Amino acid sequence: MGAGYHGGFGGTLGSEERNRIGKPVPPTERDYEMALNPAYHASVISKKYGINLKGSGKTISIVFNPNLPPGNPGKTRKSNPYVIEIGPSAFYSETELANTIAHELNHARDYIRGGDAPEDPAYDSGDALEDYIRGRR
Repeated sequence: MGAGYHGGFGGTLGSEERNRIGKPVPPTERDYEMALNPAYHASVISKKYGINLKGSGKTISIVFNPNLPPGNPGKTRKSNPYVIEIGPSAFYSETELANTIAHELNHARDYIRGGDAPEDPAYDSGDALEDYIRGRR
């Protein structure tokens, strides 16, 4: 599910530690290409935290959807679970972006398995990654 330890975020680039209690992960410096291309920015953050964008052996892509309303940072549709849509509010911070990707990845994998995509496990997935980034686990 999501991006838990077995999903790879315990192997954050530059760290050999599974737990970083008291040691937040420093944010990535945002460059010009990341500012102009939100999907690229999301892919950089996915790679940084080892978020495995795969479902049933196929790649799950991240696309920028500027029409997602404020307060809705991401969306995954049952009709197309191999695409995670990221909206403008996901880019509030690197932590919010990583949390959103992990949350939506959980939904995508649930849909790919043919089931529903309940919110609680998706929130758990994103929040676990956020705790790691903030040095709380």
